[in-house]
Amino acid sequence: MDALLRHWAMLRLIPRHPRRIDTGRIRYELEQQGYSITLRSIQRDLNKLSSVLPLCSDQNKPQGWWWQADAELLEIPGLDPQAALVFKMAEQHLKQVIPASTLDSLRPWFRAANGVLDAKTNGVGGWMDKVRILPSGPPLIPPSVNPDVQSAIYQGLLEGRRLALNYKPRGAKSAKTYEINPMAVVLRGHLIYIVCTFWDYSNPMQMLMHRVETASVLDTPASYPDGFDVDRYISEGEFGYRLGPPIRLIADFDQVAAQIFHETPISSDQQILNGANGSIRLSATVADTQELRAWLRGFGHSITVIEPAELLDK
Repeated sequence: MDALLRHWAMLRLIPRHPRRIDTGRIRYELEQQGYSITLRSIQRDLNKLSSVLPLCSDQNKPQGWWWQADAELLEIPGLDPQAALVFKMAEQHLKQVIPASTLDSLRPWFRAANGVLDAKTNGVGGWMDKVRILPSGPPLIPPSVNPDVQSAIYQGLLEGRRLALNYKPRGAKSAKTYEINPMAVVLRGHLIYIVCTFWDYSNPMQMLMHRVETASVLDTPASYPDGFDVDRYISEGEFGYRLGPPIRLIADFDQVAAQIFHETPISSDQQILNGANGSIRLSATVADTQELRAWLRGFGHSITVIEPAELLDK
């Protein structure tokens, strides 16, 4: 039993190709878990295990080991149906924002999840035939993103390194060269935005990933503005094309249009009162953005803005 537990612990230490781990590191990690074993014994055990498992090694000293890139999962216990469902939905809906290297490492889990769900003829197995995720607004075809560009950007973001980009701004005839410090990636609708600073400047900017023609990771560590927080950056309205400081919106809506605010509040301090002539008066502090104004105009004759009175005139 002790040998079985040690073998299991050892197999869990071995990464999937292209990563590797050498026998010296394996011995150290096993000792941290309370297993006393020699390098010769580790090597002998791995040689035996590689005859029945998809394990590979090199001829370096100390010798390195890895699982084959396409090796099936060796997990006890296996995926339960609910976990398999989560992996399946992640595969379908998060491809745009998962780094390519991470996506590759997750493929064995995706295959295992598909196997679990395919074996279920009802219940969870039929879940994917019953759930759909739709974007708001008209359906748009996502722009094409160069996979090499995406991989480089995610690598720079994960490793905290600068990137050299050839980027074509909107309306430009040709691409321009930039050196950026990647701080975050935001998926908004079908578009992937890179939140970054340029060179040694501290003002956060946004770039669209599909407009990047080439990207390379530099050895230079990325530098970030003090206190930057992507959630605060978003909440301040930066993705809605902010026009000024937050405003106190007061507007009257008809009964039908006002239903949306009962179900999905526009802000944490929203107040809803009865207005004149059967209308509903909304009061809320919101970011002053172009997006807000376009959204309010979409209500047409169902809205009357009280304050700021000139809001929809801008």
